[in-house]
Parts: sequence; structure tokens; C-alpha cells
Amino acid sequence: MLTRRAFAALMAGCGLMGLFGCQGRGSSGELEGSRIRAVRYSSGGGMTGGGDSVELQRNKDGSVTLTTRSKEWHNSRETGMDYVVDASAFDRFAQIANEYDLPQASKRKMSEFQALDAPTSHLSFDLMTEDGEWDLDASFTISDDQELTDRDQEGWRAVTTALSELAAASDGVPYMEPILLTMSVDGYQYPFYLNDSPAAQDLASRGLLEVTVEDGADNEKAFSLEEPLDVSDTPLATGAAGTLCYFEPEHSIVVLCDDEEPREGLYELGSARYEHDVMYFSEMRTGEAYVWNNTIDE
Repeated sequence: MLTRRAFAALMAGCGLMGLFGCQGRGSSGELEGSRIRAVRYSSGGGMTGGGDSVELQRNKDGSVTLTTRSKEWHNSRETGMDYVVDASAFDRFAQIANEYDLPQASKRKMSEFQALDAPTSHLSFDLMTEDGEWDLDASFTISDDQELTDRDQEGWRAVTTALSELAAASDGVPYMEPILLTMSVDGYQYPFYLNDSPAAQDLASRGLLEVTVEDGADNEKAFSLEEPLDVSDTPLATGAAGTLCYFEPEHSIVVLCDDEEPREGLYELGSARYEHDVMYFSEMRTGEAYVWNNTIDE
């Protein structure tokens, strides 16, 4: 089933007209379901930073998945559902796109009425070439800050309704984003996804921490904790760059900036949220820093 907020956003569809977004590129001719790689609806942003999204995606292994995601605010944990559906589902969305000429709707001009820092909604169709490559020219996006006609809006609602009906007819698996731990050092933020180990959960339970980041051995960055972590059933670190670790002998949190050999007493708590961030870890400044996580009271 859909998350409550995502389902409500789907049914609202184009109820946020006159806000802002981005205008996509349209295409001409009839769409075929076999040429659609993804259908995506998203709504959110603005001052809260939260939002909802629903995506029907064709995967490289040939499977087709439907995912719903919802985030209450910018630093909360994302929740949702994952579904496996039949590829024939794309035929329905091709039919709607053709019936309402949605590629042409994506070419509408931007509205003159835009609200500063307001949430926006987008409806996107990612299309493929005959070789299965992403067709940038044929793919298109419709935004609710465009001057859409009544017919355009009706087509928008038809797509979002079809997405919600597809989810309602499928069995889903609940999803919850891992706890996100963020280090803020000299204005730069370094996010890490925590694992489910007792030590990682112990660290997350401590809330906002004011720490002092120092240079550690072998191109590491580290900060000390006032109280030790519970390391029972916590895996030892493999030494991979980008890993967030706990070094038990010194009660310190360690960021591995380069690959290194595993060592006794070094436990793995998580890893960098984005792989490309790892190249910047060695440039992390030392000094006062803040550490917090995105757990919220349910």
C-alpha cells in the first residue's frame, strides 16, 4: 500500500498550480509502453524540504518496480513501499500520454505567478531508444508552475491516479531509509548512512553532539566520545575508504579517508552516503564540529 502522505499527494496531482518547477522537452508521435523506461511523480521541497515521490521503473535486469517514498521534512527519515509489477503496466501510461498529448503539455510556457520557496510538483516520462538507451530528446517533464490547460491537468490526474491504483493492486514491502548521521565541519556537511549494529544505534541515540575533529593516523579524521559505545554484535571494520568507524581503545569515531588494513578494536558503524564524497574526506578541516542524525519521534 502507499504511504498515507504519498497517496494523498498522488490524488491531489496538479492541485498546486502556479508554483515553480522545470519545463521538460516534449516529443511528437505516439508513445509505446515498451519505450517507457520510467514514469515519475514528485512533489515537495519548499521551506520544509520534505516531499513525496512515486516511480514506475524498468530495471536493467528486466524487472519492473514501483516505489513510493515520503519524507516529512528535510532532515527526517524517508519511508515508503517497494512493489514488483508486470511490465505491461507501462502500456496504460503510454495510452494516457497519447490520449492527453502530455508530451505537448511539457512545452507550455512558465506561469507568471510563482511563490518563493514553495513546494513544486513534477510529472516525468523517461523514454528509451530502440537500443534501450535513454532518449533525452523524447523524454519530457511537466511542472505545475507551467500554464497548463484543463486538458493537461486532466491528463496529469489520470497518470497519478493510475500510479496509485497500480500500488493498491500490488503487494508491497515497507521501506525505511537508514539513519543518516551528518558531520558538519567548518560549514561543510559529510553524511553517512549508519548500519543496524548496536554501536551505531547507540551513537544515534545521543542526539546532537558538539565535538572536536582531529587528524588521525593513516589519513583519518576522528573525534572523541565522552562515553564508550556498546560494541556487542557490531562488525569489525574492513578498512574501506569512506567507512565510519568506532575505535574502542580510544572511544573515538573515525572516518577512513583511504583504504587501510583492518585492525583490532576498529568497528564499522556505517559508510558515506555518496561514493563521490569520499574523495573529499581527506580535506576535512579540523576543529569544532557538530554531529546529528535524522531520527524523529514516530
